Amino acid sequence: MASQVVQQEIYSYLDGMDPKTKSLVQPFLGERSADAWIRDVLLAYYGYFILVLKHKESHDKAENGLLGQLRGLVPEECRANLDRVEEALGNQFRARGYYFLGGYTLPYRGPYIWKRMERREFDVGLPDRVQQVTVFFMHDFLMRSWLHFETRGASGAGGWVKRGQPPWKDGLYCVADAYDLERLEDDGRFQVSLLKHEAQHFADKTDFPELESADLEYRAKLVELIYNTSLEDRFVHIVREADDNPADPHRYAAHRILGELSGRIFDEPYVRDENRWQAIDCNVVREEARQLLAEDTRRLRAGAEKRKRAGKGLGAPGS
Repeated sequence: MASQVVQQEIYSYLDGMDPKTKSLVQPFLGERSADAWIRDVLLAYYGYFILVLKHKESHDKAENGLLGQLRGLVPEECRANLDRVEEALGNQFRARGYYFLGGYTLPYRGPYIWKRMERREFDVGLPDRVQQVTVFFMHDFLMRSWLHFETRGASGAGGWVKRGQPPWKDGLYCVADAYDLERLEDDGRFQVSLLKHEAQHFADKTDFPELESADLEYRAKLVELIYNTSLEDRFVHIVREADDNPADPHRYAAHRILGELSGRIFDEPYVRDENRWQAIDCNVVREEARQLLAEDTRRLRAGAEKRKRAGKGLGAPGS
Protein backbone atom coordinates (compact mmCIF):
# COMPACT_ATOMS: atom_id res chain seq x y z
CA MET A 1 0.00 0.00 0.00
CA ALA A 2 1.03 3.63 -0.48
CA SER A 3 2.58 5.40 2.50
CA GLN A 4 0.24 7.12 4.94
CA VAL A 5 1.37 10.54 3.72
CA VAL A 6 0.72 9.66 0.07
CA GLN A 7 -2.67 8.16 0.93
CA GLN A 8 -3.63 11.42 2.65
CA GLU A 9 -2.57 13.36 -0.44
CA ILE A 10 -4.61 11.00 -2.64
CA TYR A 11 -7.79 11.60 -0.69
CA SER A 12 -7.10 15.33 -0.62
CA TYR A 13 -6.91 15.33 -4.42
CA LEU A 14 -10.06 13.23 -4.70
CA ASP A 15 -11.97 15.62 -2.45
CA GLY A 16 -11.43 18.31 -5.10
CA MET A 17 -12.27 16.05 -8.03
CA ASP A 18 -15.20 16.71 -10.36
CA PRO A 19 -18.50 15.46 -8.88
CA LYS A 20 -19.13 12.71 -11.43
CA THR A 21 -15.72 11.10 -10.95
CA LYS A 22 -16.14 11.29 -7.19
CA SER A 23 -19.53 9.59 -7.39
CA LEU A 24 -18.14 6.79 -9.58
CA VAL A 25 -15.05 6.00 -7.50
CA GLN A 26 -16.62 6.48 -4.06
CA PRO A 27 -18.20 2.99 -3.91
CA PHE A 28 -14.73 1.48 -4.29
CA LEU A 29 -12.85 3.83 -1.94
CA GLY A 30 -15.38 3.98 0.86
CA GLU A 31 -15.04 2.19 4.18
CA ARG A 32 -16.71 -0.87 2.68
CA SER A 33 -15.42 -1.15 -0.88
CA ALA A 34 -17.71 -2.46 -3.61
CA ASP A 35 -14.63 -4.31 -4.93
CA ALA A 36 -11.41 -4.33 -2.88
CA TRP A 37 -9.36 -5.39 -5.92
CA ILE A 38 -10.51 -2.35 -7.94
CA ARG A 39 -9.85 -0.15 -4.89
CA ASP A 40 -6.26 -1.38 -4.66
CA VAL A 41 -5.66 -0.81 -8.39
CA LEU A 42 -7.01 2.74 -8.18
CA LEU A 43 -4.96 3.57 -5.08
CA ALA A 44 -1.78 2.20 -6.67
CA TYR A 45 -2.14 4.49 -9.69
CA TYR A 46 -3.23 7.48 -7.60
CA GLY A 47 -0.10 7.02 -5.49
CA TYR A 48 2.04 6.91 -8.63
CA PHE A 49 0.42 10.13 -9.88
CA ILE A 50 1.17 11.87 -6.60
CA LEU A 51 4.81 10.77 -6.70
CA VAL A 52 5.53 11.90 -10.27
CA LEU A 53 3.35 15.02 -10.34
CA LYS A 54 3.74 16.47 -6.86
CA HIS A 55 6.88 14.88 -5.42
CA LYS A 56 8.70 14.97 -8.80
CA GLU A 57 10.00 11.46 -8.29
CA SER A 58 12.03 10.01 -11.18
CA HIS A 59 10.18 7.94 -13.76
CA ASP A 60 12.16 4.78 -13.01
CA LYS A 61 11.71 4.99 -9.26
CA ALA A 62 8.01 5.80 -9.49
CA GLU A 63 7.36 3.01 -11.98
CA ASN A 64 9.25 0.50 -9.84
CA GLY A 65 7.05 1.53 -6.94
CA LEU A 66 3.93 1.16 -9.07
CA LEU A 67 5.05 -2.29 -10.18
CA GLY A 68 5.52 -3.27 -6.55
CA GLN A 69 1.99 -2.09 -5.72
CA LEU A 70 0.35 -3.93 -8.63
CA ARG A 71 2.26 -7.22 -8.68
CA GLY A 72 0.18 -8.78 -5.94
CA LEU A 73 -3.02 -8.01 -7.86
CA VAL A 74 -2.26 -10.19 -10.89
CA PRO A 75 -1.32 -13.86 -11.37
CA GLU A 76 2.30 -14.73 -10.63
CA GLU A 77 3.14 -15.46 -14.28
CA CYS A 78 2.12 -11.87 -15.22
CA ARG A 79 4.40 -9.98 -12.81
CA ALA A 80 7.59 -9.59 -14.87
CA ASN A 81 7.08 -5.92 -15.80
CA LEU A 82 4.42 -3.21 -15.96
CA ASP A 83 3.38 -4.06 -19.51
CA ARG A 84 2.62 -7.64 -18.51
CA VAL A 85 0.94 -6.49 -15.31
CA GLU A 86 -1.31 -4.06 -17.20
CA GLU A 87 -2.22 -6.72 -19.73
CA ALA A 88 -3.38 -8.90 -16.85
CA LEU A 89 -5.22 -5.96 -15.25
CA GLY A 90 -7.08 -5.46 -18.53
CA ASN A 91 -8.23 -9.07 -18.51
CA GLN A 92 -9.41 -8.86 -14.93
CA PHE A 93 -11.23 -5.56 -15.48
CA ARG A 94 -13.02 -7.06 -18.50
CA ALA A 95 -14.12 -9.97 -16.32
CA ARG A 96 -15.61 -7.38 -13.96
CA GLY A 97 -17.48 -5.60 -16.76
CA TYR A 98 -15.03 -2.71 -17.22
CA TYR A 99 -12.67 -1.57 -19.96
CA PHE A 100 -9.02 -0.90 -19.11
CA LEU A 101 -6.43 0.78 -21.33
CA GLY A 102 -2.93 0.90 -19.86
CA GLY A 103 0.37 2.25 -21.16
CA TYR A 104 1.50 5.86 -21.39
CA THR A 105 -0.15 9.18 -21.94
CA LEU A 106 3.25 10.74 -22.34
CA PRO A 107 5.27 11.52 -20.42
CA TYR A 108 3.70 9.39 -17.66
CA ARG A 109 1.91 6.11 -17.28
CA GLY A 110 -1.73 6.23 -16.40
CA PRO A 111 -4.65 4.05 -17.41
CA TYR A 112 -8.15 4.78 -18.58
CA ILE A 113 -10.82 2.69 -16.86
CA TRP A 114 -14.48 2.98 -17.88
CA LYS A 115 -17.74 1.08 -17.64
CA ARG A 116 -19.57 1.21 -20.98
CA MET A 117 -19.30 2.18 -24.65
CA GLU A 118 -21.62 3.02 -27.53
CA ARG A 119 -20.68 2.93 -31.23
CA ARG A 120 -21.45 5.46 -34.00
CA GLU A 121 -20.24 5.85 -37.60
CA PHE A 122 -19.00 9.16 -39.13
CA ASP A 123 -17.68 10.39 -42.49
CA VAL A 124 -14.98 12.94 -41.65
CA GLY A 125 -13.80 15.55 -44.15
CA LEU A 126 -10.01 16.03 -44.15
CA PRO A 127 -7.87 18.22 -46.43
CA ASP A 128 -7.12 15.39 -48.88
CA ARG A 129 -9.95 12.88 -48.38
CA VAL A 130 -13.11 11.83 -46.59
CA GLN A 131 -12.11 9.41 -43.85
CA GLN A 132 -14.75 6.94 -42.73
CA VAL A 133 -14.36 6.24 -39.04
CA THR A 134 -16.07 4.42 -36.23
CA VAL A 135 -16.37 6.30 -32.96
CA PHE A 136 -16.72 4.50 -29.65
CA PHE A 137 -18.14 6.82 -26.98
CA MET A 138 -16.77 5.85 -23.57
CA HIS A 139 -18.89 6.45 -20.47
CA ASP A 140 -18.53 6.28 -16.68
CA PHE A 141 -14.79 6.60 -16.06
CA LEU A 142 -13.18 5.44 -12.84
CA MET A 143 -9.87 6.85 -14.09
CA ARG A 144 -8.80 9.10 -16.98
CA SER A 145 -5.03 8.97 -16.57
CA TRP A 146 -2.71 11.47 -14.88
CA LEU A 147 -3.75 14.79 -16.46
CA HIS A 148 -7.38 14.36 -15.43
CA PHE A 149 -6.18 13.55 -11.91
CA GLU A 150 -3.70 16.43 -11.81
CA THR A 151 -6.33 18.98 -12.88
CA ARG A 152 -9.05 17.43 -10.67
CA GLY A 153 -11.18 16.67 -13.68
CA ALA A 154 -10.77 20.01 -15.46
CA SER A 155 -8.66 18.59 -18.29
CA GLY A 156 -7.69 15.31 -19.88
CA ALA A 157 -7.53 13.41 -23.15
CA GLY A 158 -10.73 13.72 -25.16
CA GLY A 159 -10.04 10.60 -27.17
CA TRP A 160 -7.58 8.56 -29.17
CA VAL A 161 -7.31 6.27 -32.18
CA LYS A 162 -6.84 2.51 -32.26
CA ARG A 163 -5.86 0.60 -35.37
CA GLY A 164 -4.57 -2.96 -35.56
CA GLN A 165 -4.23 -3.24 -31.76
CA PRO A 166 -6.28 -6.20 -30.50
CA PRO A 167 -8.37 -6.58 -28.43
CA TRP A 168 -9.45 -3.05 -29.39
CA LYS A 169 -11.60 -2.60 -32.49
CA ASP A 170 -10.34 -0.10 -35.06
CA GLY A 171 -11.77 3.36 -34.57
CA LEU A 172 -11.76 6.56 -32.53
CA TYR A 173 -12.37 6.30 -28.81
CA CYS A 174 -14.14 9.37 -27.42
CA VAL A 175 -14.64 10.45 -23.81
CA ALA A 176 -18.40 10.98 -23.90
CA ASP A 177 -18.53 13.41 -20.97
CA ALA A 178 -16.30 15.85 -22.83
CA TYR A 179 -19.04 16.54 -25.41
CA ASP A 180 -22.77 17.13 -25.82
CA LEU A 181 -23.84 13.92 -27.55
CA GLU A 182 -27.18 15.42 -28.54
CA ARG A 183 -25.58 18.33 -30.45
CA LEU A 184 -22.41 16.90 -31.91
CA GLU A 185 -22.90 18.63 -35.26
CA ASP A 186 -22.69 22.01 -33.53
CA ASP A 187 -19.84 21.11 -31.20
CA GLY A 188 -16.63 22.51 -32.69
CA ARG A 189 -14.47 20.77 -30.11
CA PHE A 190 -15.90 17.42 -31.15
CA GLN A 191 -15.95 18.11 -34.89
CA VAL A 192 -12.45 19.61 -35.05
CA SER A 193 -10.44 18.99 -31.88
CA LEU A 194 -11.44 15.35 -31.62
CA LEU A 195 -13.01 14.04 -34.83
CA LYS A 196 -10.79 15.70 -37.43
CA HIS A 197 -7.68 15.46 -35.21
CA GLU A 198 -8.10 11.75 -34.58
CA ALA A 199 -9.32 10.98 -38.12
CA GLN A 200 -6.07 12.51 -39.38
CA HIS A 201 -4.19 10.13 -37.08
CA PHE A 202 -6.18 7.26 -38.57
CA ALA A 203 -5.38 8.35 -42.13
CA ASP A 204 -1.69 8.95 -41.34
CA LYS A 205 -1.26 5.59 -39.67
CA THR A 206 -2.57 4.05 -42.89
CA ASP A 207 -0.42 6.14 -45.25
CA PHE A 208 2.71 6.52 -43.11
CA PRO A 209 2.78 3.69 -40.54
CA GLU A 210 6.31 4.53 -39.36
CA LEU A 211 5.49 8.07 -38.19
CA GLU A 212 6.55 8.94 -34.65
CA SER A 213 4.05 10.34 -32.14
CA ALA A 214 5.34 13.94 -32.41
CA ASP A 215 4.96 13.85 -36.21
CA LEU A 216 1.43 12.46 -35.93
CA GLU A 217 0.52 15.23 -33.49
CA TYR A 218 2.12 17.86 -35.72
CA ARG A 219 -0.05 16.88 -38.66
CA ALA A 220 -3.24 16.52 -36.62
CA LYS A 221 -2.77 19.91 -34.95
CA LEU A 222 -2.30 21.50 -38.38
CA VAL A 223 -5.63 19.98 -39.42
CA GLU A 224 -7.24 21.53 -36.36
CA LEU A 225 -5.92 24.95 -37.39
CA ILE A 226 -7.11 24.48 -40.97
CA TYR A 227 -10.71 23.94 -39.83
CA ASN A 228 -10.88 26.38 -36.92
CA THR A 229 -12.60 29.69 -37.60
CA SER A 230 -11.06 31.56 -34.66
CA LEU A 231 -7.61 31.93 -33.12
CA GLU A 232 -9.10 32.17 -29.64
CA ASP A 233 -9.36 28.45 -29.01
CA ARG A 234 -7.03 25.93 -30.61
CA PHE A 235 -4.29 28.31 -31.74
CA VAL A 236 -4.06 30.01 -28.36
CA HIS A 237 -3.87 26.54 -26.85
CA ILE A 238 -0.97 25.70 -29.17
CA VAL A 239 0.84 28.89 -28.17
CA ARG A 240 0.43 28.09 -24.48
CA GLU A 241 1.35 24.41 -24.62
CA ALA A 242 4.36 24.75 -26.96
CA ASP A 243 7.51 23.31 -25.39
CA ASP A 244 10.79 22.23 -26.95
CA ASN A 245 10.69 18.82 -25.27
CA PRO A 246 10.77 15.81 -27.62
CA ALA A 247 9.61 13.54 -24.78
CA ASP A 248 6.17 15.21 -24.88
CA PRO A 249 4.73 14.73 -28.41
CA HIS A 250 1.81 17.16 -28.01
CA ARG A 251 3.88 20.05 -26.66
CA TYR A 252 6.76 19.38 -29.05
CA ALA A 253 4.41 19.37 -32.05
CA ALA A 254 2.93 22.68 -30.86
CA HIS A 255 6.48 24.08 -30.53
CA ARG A 256 7.28 23.06 -34.10
CA ILE A 257 4.08 24.58 -35.47
CA LEU A 258 4.55 27.85 -33.59
CA GLY A 259 8.10 28.20 -34.87
CA GLU A 260 7.19 27.46 -38.48
CA LEU A 261 4.18 29.78 -38.50
CA SER A 262 6.23 32.54 -36.83
CA GLY A 263 8.73 32.37 -39.67
CA ARG A 264 6.08 32.37 -42.39
CA ILE A 265 3.82 35.07 -40.95
CA PHE A 266 6.16 37.36 -38.98
CA ASP A 267 9.49 36.46 -40.58
CA GLU A 268 10.76 35.85 -37.06
CA PRO A 269 12.04 32.59 -35.54
CA TYR A 270 9.57 32.28 -32.65
CA VAL A 271 6.66 34.51 -31.63
CA ARG A 272 4.83 33.62 -28.44
CA ASP A 273 3.06 36.94 -27.79
CA GLU A 274 -0.65 36.09 -27.90
CA ASN A 275 -1.61 39.70 -28.62
CA ARG A 276 0.46 39.70 -31.81
CA TRP A 277 -1.19 36.50 -32.96
CA GLN A 278 -4.67 37.77 -32.14
CA ALA A 279 -4.04 40.68 -34.52
CA ILE A 280 -3.56 38.24 -37.42
CA ASP A 281 -6.50 37.28 -39.64
CA CYS A 282 -7.49 33.72 -38.77
CA ASN A 283 -7.71 32.88 -42.48
CA VAL A 284 -4.01 33.69 -42.86
CA VAL A 285 -3.13 31.18 -40.16
CA ARG A 286 -5.49 28.61 -41.69
CA GLU A 287 -3.93 28.94 -45.13
CA GLU A 288 -0.38 28.75 -43.81
CA ALA A 289 -1.33 25.64 -41.82
CA ARG A 290 -2.77 24.14 -44.99
CA GLN A 291 0.47 24.82 -46.84
CA LEU A 292 2.57 23.31 -44.05
CA LEU A 293 0.47 20.14 -44.06
CA ALA A 294 0.68 19.85 -47.85
CA GLU A 295 4.46 20.33 -47.79
CA ASP A 296 4.84 17.72 -45.06
CA THR A 297 2.66 15.27 -47.00
CA ARG A 298 4.78 15.72 -50.13
CA ARG A 299 7.93 15.18 -48.09
CA LEU A 300 6.58 12.00 -46.50
CA ARG A 301 5.35 10.60 -49.79
CA ALA A 302 8.68 11.34 -51.46
CA GLY A 303 10.48 9.58 -48.63
CA ALA A 304 8.18 6.57 -48.88
CA GLU A 305 8.70 6.36 -52.64
CA LYS A 306 12.47 6.62 -52.21
CA ARG A 307 12.44 3.75 -49.70
CA LYS A 308 10.24 1.72 -52.01
CA ARG A 309 12.61 2.24 -54.95
CA ALA A 310 15.63 1.41 -52.80
CA GLY A 311 13.91 -1.78 -51.66
CA LYS A 312 13.49 -2.81 -55.29
CA GLY A 313 17.13 -2.07 -56.05
CA LEU A 314 16.28 1.03 -58.05
CA GLY A 315 17.69 3.67 -55.73
CA ALA A 316 20.86 5.53 -56.67
CA PRO A 317 24.02 4.42 -54.82
CA GLY A 318 24.30 6.20 -51.50
CA SER A 319 20.78 7.64 -51.73
